[in-house]
Amino acid sequence: MNEILLIGILLFGGYLGGKLIAKIKVPAVTGYILVGLAFGVSSLKLIPWEWNLKLSWLIDFALLLIAFHIGGELRLSKLRKMGKAIVLIVSLETLVTYSLLLVGMLLVGQSLALSLIIASIGAATAPAVTVLVLNEYRAQGPLTQTLLACVGIDDAYGLALYSVSASLAHSLFSGTHIFPLRLGGIVLAEIALSVLGGMIAGVILDFLLRRVKYPAEVLIMIVGGITLAGGLLQEGMWGLRFSPLLGAMAAGFYLTNYSPKRREAFAPLGDFGYPFYTIYFVLAGARLKVKLLFHLGWVAVVYLLGRFSGKILGASLGGILSHAPKQVRKYTGMGLFSQAGIAIGLCLVAAKEFPQAGDVIVAIALGTTIVTEIIGPFSTKYAITKAGEVGKMVRKP
Repeated sequence: MNEILLIGILLFGGYLGGKLIAKIKVPAVTGYILVGLAFGVSSLKLIPWEWNLKLSWLIDFALLLIAFHIGGELRLSKLRKMGKAIVLIVSLETLVTYSLLLVGMLLVGQSLALSLIIASIGAATAPAVTVLVLNEYRAQGPLTQTLLACVGIDDAYGLALYSVSASLAHSLFSGTHIFPLRLGGIVLAEIALSVLGGMIAGVILDFLLRRVKYPAEVLIMIVGGITLAGGLLQEGMWGLRFSPLLGAMAAGFYLTNYSPKRREAFAPLGDFGYPFYTIYFVLAGARLKVKLLFHLGWVAVVYLLGRFSGKILGASLGGILSHAPKQVRKYTGMGLFSQAGIAIGLCLVAAKEFPQAGDVIVAIALGTTIVTEIIGPFSTKYAITKAGEVGKMVRKP
């Protein structure tokens, strides 16, 4: 098989799968994932593991576009109205999930070091699934805005938790001691510099956008700027690990709030990104190994229960404490079940960082992703439907 043929299979197969499954009122993204499962290592093996790895840059590219889109949805005018609610909901849904997963992994006999890593990976939410389901059903309203803000800010929390947990795990595996203040400084520096890099990219893009006229030029400039900034951040510096996703989100945030060309900046990406999103989900489904889920036994059950209950309890508690609208308190957690994307990325990073536990980390994170990626779109659709926000988005001309 050659690369062009494989891309054709991914796009055409994913499209047909999405259209077919939409006939039974199921989110199209579930169809993409199921097509990937059928074509991937768990079934027909049309997309073997090594080919999936060769095309992993497409996954990274799609995630950058999604992160940029999320940043574009974080309008300060809307966030100010939600203010305290967003901070409390995101903080608690992430921390409660992390805590439940950590305790759960310890209860089923995992070591403290491994439990810290698994908990940090499981606390993150995949923005891609949530964004595509919200767009597919043209959702708009308080719950939709909360979900978009959550999946954006959640990435920052997830990266911070992983940085802290990975440093502690290194200490536990090696038997050395890490000074807490130094650890905190490293984490804050990684997050701050990632955001700063993205904001600088946003400023430069804003300057250039004021000087172009045609949509095609805008598309080239935006995609080029996002990938350039993301690639530079991925390189890291001074031994720090930066987040390309956080940088892309910061660039989108700057443009949507401070650029007079905000509409022109985001409009060309509307249709451009969908082929890459389709490839991303089909590839994600293709790399999932169903047999891993059965080998995990109670570890998988506890992991999934900890993740689902943590998202629901944490988001509900945050909504209650901040006096958020009823639909936000009741349904936010159900829109945050999906864990592919950053979780898969962190899983692969952790497997390289901790080769002594790499197989277990991959088994837990990728094995349970099968369940979360099938349940996630359904639960998000259910949440926005019950909140009465389906079909409320007005299409911009």
